[in-house]
Amino acid sequence: MRVQPFRPRPLETIGTILGIISALAILISLVVIARIWQAQRSIPRVRDGDALPPAPGLLSIVIPAHNEARVIEESVRGLRAQSRRNFEVIYVLDRCTDRTRELLVSAAEGDPRIRYIENGSCPADWAGKCNACRVGAEQAAGEWLLFTDADCRFAPEMIDAMLAIAQARGTALLSAIGRLTFTHWFEQVLQPVASTILIRIFPIDKANREERRWPFANGQFLLFRREDYLSFGGHETVKDALLEDLAFAWRMNAKGYRLGVVDATRRMEVAMYDSVRAMRSGWTRIFIESCARRPTRLRVAAVEVFVLSVLFPLGSLAAFAIGAMGVARGDAHAATLTLLGGCGFVTIFAAVGLIHQRQRAPLVGVLAHPAAAAYVAWWLLDGARMLVHRVPIRWGGKEYILEPNLRNRGLFARRG
Repeated sequence: MRVQPFRPRPLETIGTILGIISALAILISLVVIARIWQAQRSIPRVRDGDALPPAPGLLSIVIPAHNEARVIEESVRGLRAQSRRNFEVIYVLDRCTDRTRELLVSAAEGDPRIRYIENGSCPADWAGKCNACRVGAEQAAGEWLLFTDADCRFAPEMIDAMLAIAQARGTALLSAIGRLTFTHWFEQVLQPVASTILIRIFPIDKANREERRWPFANGQFLLFRREDYLSFGGHETVKDALLEDLAFAWRMNAKGYRLGVVDATRRMEVAMYDSVRAMRSGWTRIFIESCARRPTRLRVAAVEVFVLSVLFPLGSLAAFAIGAMGVARGDAHAATLTLLGGCGFVTIFAAVGLIHQRQRAPLVGVLAHPAAAAYVAWWLLDGARMLVHRVPIRWGGKEYILEPNLRNRGLFARRG
């Protein structure tokens, strides 16, 4: 009598694979939850500045504005409502072709602290935003320099608290992370995924530690001591950077300047994009620069987000469904597969829900997370394609053809 070799049935093989995926999903989700909890304990909050002595000196706020009619009025009103009174605001209207100037003047209502400069050109070797910031900084008189964006909205106590923290900590550059707006459906669904990828690349808690610092700054709020800004070389030093915030952070850290990042999600809101097209374009640029213009790094990030946010939840759901059917048939080990799949699915969405909660994003977006992650992964892959094929990136009224970085080192030397 011939003994037939054991051949596992296809369904058993599939069940084994799905069980492994589910187990990995549980493990990684628990690690993510623990990592978020650990990070939040060490990130300074803007409210910490409320109990500190107020920082003396004039603050100059420089805001580059290229066709910002959508948000300019709220920007002006938010600054005029600040509890700090000793400041000046310089809007640099950078080659505007819309109603930005008209709306700005109307919202300012003659407030002598609010003024604007019209800038009609940009040198070929400068990024548009950096050049506009330079133009504004040259006209600034303050002991403190704050570079922010027209789409940022501040609570009344925001600026005073940030200045107090900068004064107390002795930072040359202090940055703030605000809350993104979630008015449109695409903001609720796509923005949390995109933000999480950026935080994955640059963990905020590591930006504040003294040892082995991982420098980071957010261009929506860059607060400098004027003397440090000038001694570093100002925007001239980062003139061609499309993410000048990261360029400042990495290069200032390499030269020994003291940096810091503060969680300001309760006092700072940013309305970045008003359409899916604008969001895709903006985040693709951010991803390209954050990955140091390395096509391989962009592709790896795309695979990572696809595996963690698409393959794992769908694999866990499939494991639960197949296991449940096996239980109904009385198959051996089917209950284990059902348990693994169910736990994998639950822990994944618990982690995603925590991510949304930390970003103060509506929890309704959690349900669409796998689809959103797949779409954002495509942005990353498309960014790699744009680099390889020299597809121009348009930002701030200019087009840039970026050269891919094929070296192992990033654009900015990392030390500390």
